[in-house]
Amino acid sequence: MSIYVETERLILRQFTVNDLEELHAICSQPYILKWMPDWKVSIEERKEWISWVGEQYAKSTKNTARIMLAVTLKSDRKLIGMVGIGNKEEVNNEIEIAFFISEEFSNNGYISEASMAMTEWVFANLKLDYLIAIVELDNISSQRVVEKSGFANLETKWILNSGETEEKPFYYYRIYNRNL
Repeated sequence: MSIYVETERLILRQFTVNDLEELHAICSQPYILKWMPDWKVSIEERKEWISWVGEQYAKSTKNTARIMLAVTLKSDRKLIGMVGIGNKEEVNNEIEIAFFISEEFSNNGYISEASMAMTEWVFANLKLDYLIAIVELDNISSQRVVEKSGFANLETKWILNSGETEEKPFYYYRIYNRNL
């Protein structure tokens, strides 16, 4: 399965080993690690992750999915972030959307644009009934992204998130596939 999604300003595409240095630099930013501490890994582990995620594209189905896409600017193909979906073991194995963007490109609507495009692609191609998002209560930027992308905040759940040592509250969002 080859995945390539264009929006007005972005190209969402599969990661390649050529993304290693840029991706590692973005994932090492305190701006990212504040909300996603489990993304702090060595460059060797990041290279293994790119290889692993490359194997997952073809295996993704309605029930088991792991699709992580590079978010690049259409104008110069610069890697600026990631948007993806995957089963979230901590939340009944439901399929979650996740994203991050380099701090220098934040607050420009790029990740909202990428999240909306990813949601549309997933609903059209994997025929999921719904996607979820979980967001920390004080992560206002991510709350805005999922709400702009059409997700509804249904409740607050206590979750032991990956990379964390204690449960904490998260807003639990869902968006339903209206095309089913």
